[in-house]
Amino acid sequence: MIYIIAEIGFNHEGDINAAIEMIEAAAQSGANAVKFQTFKAFDIALPSSQHYDIIKNGEMSYEQHSELYLKAKDCGIDFISTPFSPWAVELLEKLEVHAYKVASMDCTNKYLLKHIAKTQKPVFISTGMASLNEISDTLDYMDKHNSGQITLMHCISMYPAKAEHLNLDIIPFLKKLFNISVGYSDHYPGTMACLAAALVGSEVIETHFTLDTTTKNGDHFHSADPKSLEKLINDIILLRQMKGNKRMILDRPDRQYANDYRRGLYFSKQLSKGHILSEDDFLFCRPASELSPNHLEYVIGKILDKDVKEYDIVEDCFINKQ
Repeated sequence: MIYIIAEIGFNHEGDINAAIEMIEAAAQSGANAVKFQTFKAFDIALPSSQHYDIIKNGEMSYEQHSELYLKAKDCGIDFISTPFSPWAVELLEKLEVHAYKVASMDCTNKYLLKHIAKTQKPVFISTGMASLNEISDTLDYMDKHNSGQITLMHCISMYPAKAEHLNLDIIPFLKKLFNISVGYSDHYPGTMACLAAALVGSEVIETHFTLDTTTKNGDHFHSADPKSLEKLINDIILLRQMKGNKRMILDRPDRQYANDYRRGLYFSKQLSKGHILSEDDFLFCRPASELSPNHLEYVIGKILDKDVKEYDIVEDCFINKQ
């Protein structure tokens, strides 16, 4: 099954109760993990930035992280976070987090990647804005530093991303090129892009999550709400069932109906012994019989060895082979 990450990020806007409610809702919707962001605003932007105040509202203390971690554990889902500095990695290590997420902005940030690699925890690395050479360089760097298992997360760093920019076919390409697990981190409104990513082979789906998509600020407007997340997960389960696997051709479930649905060879009229058979003497209809339409050339021109009735099955014993 595809691993589903509900990206709460800083959609809680510093409200611990809202964050707790989001964890509960994500778990009830069927997510495998919730993902937060661990930062101080100055880790991300200068105070002069237009987004600084919004980002600062999303800061959380160690105690708040701990409360959310325990809530996720109680709900039976993994707690993941994106650290934006080495101190954030240290904080998350105290919580024994399940895995780390690397934001697209830090895909090439070896200063931070080194600290994450040292934990040897699984790492999800978003590839927004990155070239193939940069992705390759990051993977080599993480390998040299003995990092935990890495999953690349195809991502378009636009908010929201446009359909024509998603390029989801890169997912199987990256899997083959780097021989690595590849997921999809979504910034497209709704859940259709996530479903499409699942269709092309994404092993992980990360989608922003909120309780109300009409909430201003943050990532609410291009997030999934509980109802749409639940539908996405159910759709993915159904999609996986539809997709099946190549081995099913060896034991296909409809094989048992072949005799019922394929055509047999029947006489189209009453004929007498000694009649020389022609194409007009036959019907090709269901169910299958001893002879099929593929045997027509074999029976045409042969002589009937006995009388037959209309709709009788054409059997080899009816035909004089001399």
